[in-house]
Amino acid sequence: MRHRHHERDGRAILLFARLRADDRAFWFLGPATYRSHVGEKPMAITWELDVPLSGDLYAAFAAAVA
Repeated sequence: MRHRHHERDGRAILLFARLRADDRAFWFLGPATYRSHVGEKPMAITWELDVPLSGDLYAAFAAAVA
């Protein structure tokens, strides 16, 4: 699984996300590291951001998933 072994294989993961599914614009969240996953089709991956989100952006995304 290329996502799980991205560090070993010398690959960087850069995360982008939208606040809402109908948004056209993406926020660049930064580089991240694989932590775990669940399922296969679809698969949900848990990433850890190298740099935490700012308070405002964290609050916006927390409200979007609540």
